[in-house]
Amino acid sequence: MPTITIPDDAYQRLSHRASSLGISTDTLVAHLLERGDQGPIPPGDLPYDQWKQRFDELLANAASRAHRYPPGFQADVSRESIYEGRGE
Repeated sequence: MPTITIPDDAYQRLSHRASSLGISTDTLVAHLLERGDQGPIPPGDLPYDQWKQRFDELLANAASRAHRYPPGFQADVSRESIYEGRGE
């Protein structure tokens, strides 16, 4: 199998990204080459258990910032508040 040489820092970034997705570095590189410049691997391309783990990490990250808001704070993210004042 052919091999290539890349800078250590680039390999470390690839390795870290692959590890966070729960895939091998080879698989990540192959996927990136297939996708071209289309951005990150979408969650739909991950097996459910890996997607669930990433989602739980996202929720934990959000919960870790809860202390930044005043007690009892609740964001109004209703459709009505989002489009309020934009005409009917």
